[in-house]
Amino acid sequence: MSSIYNANSGELLTMAVALSAALAQGQSQANLAKLGAFFTIVGDTLNLYALQPNQAGRAGTALSLADNL
Repeated sequence: MSSIYNANSGELLTMAVALSAALAQGQSQANLAKLGAFFTIVGDTLNLYALQPNQAGRAGTALSLADNL
């Protein structure tokens, strides 16, 4: 298998569908909603880091702030 960073859109789509199907096995509707929301946040955060690469180094600060919630 090629690196995920070198995969074309068809390969990425296939990997995403396969991962989604594996994660969904035996999960309730509520758990699926939580997983969907979690991966939406992950994707949105990665997109933000792509727009502002210098912010990626501040992830540790964000995590320590989240510990205080």
